[in-house]
Amino acid sequence: MIDIDDLRRGLSEIAAEADAVDLRERALATSHRIRVRRTAASVVAGLTVAAVALGTVIGVRADRPPVPSATTPAPTAPAPTTLPTEQQSGQPDIGPLASATVTVPSWGATADATCTTGTVTLTGGQSPGDGVHRAVNVLSYVATDVDLDGAEDYVAHLMCGEGPESGGSQIVAFRRTGRTFVPIGRVVGTRDGLAMMDHLEARGDGRVAVLVSKEYTDGGQNSVPNQWRTYAWRDGRFRQVAGPTTFPARPPAARLSVVASALPFRPVGNGFTGRLTVTVSNEGDVDVARLQILLVLPAQLRPAGAGWQGCAVRPSSDQTALVCTLPGPRARSRISVPFTFAADDRPVSLDDPVGLGNHYVSISQLPPFDGQVTIDEPEAVIPISVP
Repeated sequence: MIDIDDLRRGLSEIAAEADAVDLRERALATSHRIRVRRTAASVVAGLTVAAVALGTVIGVRADRPPVPSATTPAPTAPAPTTLPTEQQSGQPDIGPLASATVTVPSWGATADATCTTGTVTLTGGQSPGDGVHRAVNVLSYVATDVDLDGAEDYVAHLMCGEGPESGGSQIVAFRRTGRTFVPIGRVVGTRDGLAMMDHLEARGDGRVAVLVSKEYTDGGQNSVPNQWRTYAWRDGRFRQVAGPTTFPARPPAARLSVVASALPFRPVGNGFTGRLTVTVSNEGDVDVARLQILLVLPAQLRPAGAGWQGCAVRPSSDQTALVCTLPGPRARSRISVPFTFAADDRPVSLDDPVGLGNHYVSISQLPPFDGQVTIDEPEAVIPISVP
């Protein structure tokens, strides 16, 4: 048998050797570990639910048709522009004076002795020459009541002969009776010290305006000093009532020049397109009311796009010739005009020389004229390039 006293002594010794344990701290630690495990389990469960939901959303979106990606359309050439055909200038309309009987007044003491005076018969606006006297030519006319009697009168530009060899010119007002024209009076003429008077205008109240010049030129009256003078029937004769009476020593003038940009073409679609800019400068002190631009280019080119108002096609068998009428530049200013072209084939041959014979622009002034216009550089080459 075991001695009770010995057993007690043994247990006491074991108890003395064992460490003391705080059961409260162990209980708290155990509780903390449980909470951590529960939190982690909740997070995992939440992530699982989110993943399932996201998968559902993705699955729903995947069922929709895919959105097509944006694509840039291929560039296309501008549409061709159809232009009217230029109306060729014919003989001036001289109305009833084309076929009439006219009494021609004296041409003045300074006129050529071969100039015809008296009654002549006009056919096509011209009297026949007789081998000694020159023919009388009607160049233009305006209709207005110059003597304010209520009846329409006719003011005509008459020339003795033709061209620079003309024996003289005069502006004469006529009263008409059927096909017969009897002079009311002479308005102005070469006998007054003038060389040119190519343009007439009726200004109302019986007044007549004439563009006059002291110098003569075959290049057009606008290329020499000119001025408008207005005349009216007063006290049985025509007198100047408006406008300058003399020419200044240095008359004002417009000074025009033209420059063309390069015309580079680029492939577009099944053809080519290119853009040209024409710049006209006026370095003078006279405004230019109307301007004409002539473009001469290879036959493969045709106008395209917008910006062709006032333009027409000049008939040509081997070139593209385009004529445009537009307001001219004012004094001390310039204008720039863009033009767009298209071509189905290569615009120029590789061996096609570029020059004033086939690729160029030229400018000229159109009426109404009001002062001298000098065109220092009337033409410019248009360089054309193709990749």
